[in-house]
Amino acid sequence: MAWFDRNPGGKKGPEEERPAAPEPRQVAAAAQPVPSEPVPVKEPPRPVESRLVAALHKGSRVSGQLSFQGAARIDGSVEGEIQCHGKLTIGEGAEVRAKISAQVVVIQGRVEGNVMAKEKIELIAPARLYGNIDTPRLIITEGVMFDGDCSMGVTKQKSGVANSQGVSADKAAAAQAPKLQADSEK
Repeated sequence: MAWFDRNPGGKKGPEEERPAAPEPRQVAAAAQPVPSEPVPVKEPPRPVESRLVAALHKGSRVSGQLSFQGAARIDGSVEGEIQCHGKLTIGEGAEVRAKISAQVVVIQGRVEGNVMAKEKIELIAPARLYGNIDTPRLIITEGVMFDGDCSMGVTKQKSGVANSQGVSADKAAAAQAPKLQADSEK
């Protein structure tokens, strides 16, 4: 009976002693995944804004001016000024005493200071905000404490027009008031 890779006599020849190098097709086939194994699905890349460029964890304390060139999260204590060119999240345990400006601001912790956002501000319970807000969109959930004034970008333009008309009306009324007093004296 003959064995594979052997002579019928059972002895190996000189060429058969060396292991044969695998053919290139065999190597390529071995590198490919076996169809029975699950093929990992690539997730679409996340938007740049969702990736944090900085995070201040609970227990950290910063004083001064902070500037972030992307999304940032603060869970520690900050005093000063914060500028963020992305989404700024103030975590539940954070304590911030600062002037804040960002694209989007999400507050869950305690903030003392004015907050300005180019896109929107979200106040999520148990947020505490003591300061003024300037944003085109504002979302406040139940359980939030907000003490301050709110200015929405569109109303500024309208109020500016209304104020100029109001000033004109006040001037006209003031100009007529002395005439009325003078008429009543007669």
